[in-house]
Amino acid sequence: MKRVAMSLLVLSAVGILSGPSRLEGAELTRIRIGYPSPSASFSPLFSAKEARLFEKHGLASELLYLQGVQITQVHVAGYVDFTVTGAPLPLRAAVEGADLILAASSIDKFIYKLIVEPGITKPADLRGKTIGITTFGSLPDVAIRLVLRQWGMDADKDVKLVQVGRMTDMVVALSGKKIEAGVISDPTSFQAEKLGMRRLLDMADVDVEFANVAVAVSRAYVKSHRDVVLRFLKAYVEGTRRFMADKEFGIKALRKYTGAQDQEILGKTYDLFASKYIKKNPALSLKGVETTLAMIADRNPKAKGRRAEEFVDTSLMEELEKTGFMR
Repeated sequence: MKRVAMSLLVLSAVGILSGPSRLEGAELTRIRIGYPSPSASFSPLFSAKEARLFEKHGLASELLYLQGVQITQVHVAGYVDFTVTGAPLPLRAAVEGADLILAASSIDKFIYKLIVEPGITKPADLRGKTIGITTFGSLPDVAIRLVLRQWGMDADKDVKLVQVGRMTDMVVALSGKKIEAGVISDPTSFQAEKLGMRRLLDMADVDVEFANVAVAVSRAYVKSHRDVVLRFLKAYVEGTRRFMADKEFGIKALRKYTGAQDQEILGKTYDLFASKYIKKNPALSLKGVETTLAMIADRNPKAKGRRAEEFVDTSLMEELEKTGFMR
């Protein structure tokens, strides 16, 4: 909570604690968007920002980097208007009564890599080992627990999960032998492999439909600013299209937001996300949301028996479909 309080102080200091407003001398509506990681998973958002697609749709966007569960707490407190994040975070909050719903989903599969030290060659070798995740309750935490379960292991008994923090810190921890495996996103996973680590699993190959990267917004905001939400989604969809259609532009956006500079790594990352991970149409998958809720229910009884329809608003993307925007 101290980190959340500090974040709110920072937000206050830069003068963005008021609700959506019109910028002076312009016809742009200011919006604030939180995202939790400098990962290629958020390429549609980064691309929409870099291509000035929010401005195209009358929005002045501010992107805020808010790590882990902090992003949902800040959203619930009303200091951001949208979050683009791992779906389990807003869903957990919604199960507890927070006014958050999912409006779109760009990735419906796990996209992390399980990167291990060279001596680990098969799943059984992980028993007794220390595995790094970003934070407890984060998407990497959810993903590795599911994978370990499929491999017949209990994440709380057969391995030791430790919080490492940022993805770049995971590479440092692996190299320094402080952990023996790590759940790492791209392009950081490629950096780890260049240092001699090996990929044990691409989690996208696990046969599970899962609401991974989603756009979250509050019901109250949709009710009072539906037109703004629709304009945000238009920019987000066009950002997705621009990323997929323009490799040079996509790599430039990845370089800026992920911090990666290695051209080979950036090229591999772009190809993977543009061809395998990111959906062309970010409409929600109810099945993916149901799977996510089931995983949350394993640790929170309040999620048991809940239906995906309770936590989504499909009417927004459906409206874009009906107007012909998605063609």
